[in-house]
Formats: sequence, structure tokens, C-alpha cells
Amino acid sequence: MLTLFNYLIRPLLRFYSAHAQSLNKPLAISTLLILSACSDPTNSGSNPNVQSQNHQNPSGKTIHIATTAGDFADFVRDYIGPELAKNGYPFTLAEISDGTIQNVSLNDGTLDINIFQHKPYLDEFNENYKTTLTPLVQVPTAPYGLYSGKIASLDQLKKGAKIGIPSNITNLARGLWILEQLGWIQLRADLPNRFRAITSDIASNPYQLQIVEIAGAQMVRARHDLDFAIINGNYAVDAGIPLTDALYIESSKHFINWAVVREDQVTAPWATLFTEIVNSAGFQKYIAENFAGYDLPLAWNKP
Repeated sequence: MLTLFNYLIRPLLRFYSAHAQSLNKPLAISTLLILSACSDPTNSGSNPNVQSQNHQNPSGKTIHIATTAGDFADFVRDYIGPELAKNGYPFTLAEISDGTIQNVSLNDGTLDINIFQHKPYLDEFNENYKTTLTPLVQVPTAPYGLYSGKIASLDQLKKGAKIGIPSNITNLARGLWILEQLGWIQLRADLPNRFRAITSDIASNPYQLQIVEIAGAQMVRARHDLDFAIINGNYAVDAGIPLTDALYIESSKHFINWAVVREDQVTAPWATLFTEIVNSAGFQKYIAENFAGYDLPLAWNKP
């Protein structure tokens, strides 16, 4: 545990001390949920569905992975990590709830790869922080959807209904798209970038909906104080909410999440192996058996 503190938490504390004002949000280290899961690279067996079984790790590199808690952590703990280990790459897993911390730690080399974000979120981070973090491979993603709160069904919508939408800019835009697809609002036709739509871009709101912006991780807890709640799929799954309970599912495929690395690591041997594992028939079978209803990587649909 001391090693984990020195390796991950202490650098983040230094970063927070130096950059607190620029992050524009409370910077409590309590947002971290850190769990280290070190693999044993001597595990026997191999996965015949991973194409390259001759990966070498002459430097003895350990792959430091971060995810949010829940399904993405399960992917690593149950399947991806053990497959890395079988091919000579031990790994650690840190479950971190704050996406900014994950990306900052990836950019400064504390982490090697993270799994939690879609491409528009990554693009926003790179623009804001002048970084060049790069998507490596898509991963199965629980869909974004509208769930009941105090109101049980869509046809019970009433004027002035209170709807919770995750406050991150891209997730806020996605939530507004859902309301527009339902015919509940209409966004401005001249929006320069629909991925950055905000509540002031609503041109028509015939039901006088009250949009409540809430941190995505807190939406499940706030759900029963709202009439409807738009919830990230991973948080729904983590809270034990069946994906089939969603009253409406986002129709866009822009938001399947990615494993992300530093730009200079995209072609590293371990990154190539990581991609092969995620796209392998074995991992696809694991997902089909354990995560039914997820949006799947576009690469899996290719012949």
C-alpha cells in the first residue's frame, strides 16, 4: 500500500497543489477509489483467441491501468489483465472515479492506459489541457439512457418536470439530444457544435422542463428526487439497475468508450497486445456472457 501511495497518490497531491485553480472544481483527493490488483505473470495457460502469443517484455514492464469502478474494472480484473500477464506483462489496476485525475496521471506517465471515456470527452480534455492523449481501442460500453424517477413512464410527462442530466459538457449535450429525440425540447438549428450543446441552446421547451445538472457519479443517488434521470450506463450497472429499465436509450454510437494511451505508446508492443486481447473472440464471448445489452466496439462488427 505504501508503494501505491508513492506511485499514484503522492504525484496527484503534488498536481492538485500546483493546479487547483485551473481545474475549476473541488479537488478533494477523497474522490479517489484506489484498488491495486497486481497480476502474477507466471500464471499458466494462454488464450488461443489472442493472435500474438510471442510478445516479449525484456524490460519487465508492469502495465499500470486505471478505470472507473464497476464494469470497466471487471473487464481488466477478470479478463484483460490476466491475458496481459500470460503474455509476460504484469499489471496493476487503480479504480479512480475522477476522469481528470485519470487523464492527468496518464499524461504524466503515472499510468500507462485508462478506460472510462468516449472520444468527445477525450477531445475536450486534450483541448483544455493541451495534451495529446490518444484512443487505442474501443471497449464495450453500457448505453446512456433516461430512467424513471418520481415519474414511471414517458407518457406521464408533465409540465415543469425535473430532469437530471450529467453535468460534464459532452454528457450534458448527449442528455439534451435524448430530450430532443423524445420531442420534449428543440435545440437551436444553428449550433456550431452539437457535442457542446448546453441548456441555453434550447430553442423550444414546450413542457417547461427543469434541467438539473448533476455530476454523473451522483445521478443514481439523486434519481428519486427527480422526475426522470439520465444515467451513464456504467453507473447504472454498478448500482444494480438493469439496463432494460431505461425508458429511452441513446441512439448515437459516437459514445462507445475507448482505452486511451499517450501518443508515443500507441505502437508499443504491450499496446498492440492490449488491442488484440480486447478484440479477441475470447473477450467477445466473455462480454456476451456477462454484459448483455452493451454497445459493442465498431471493430467487432467488421467481417
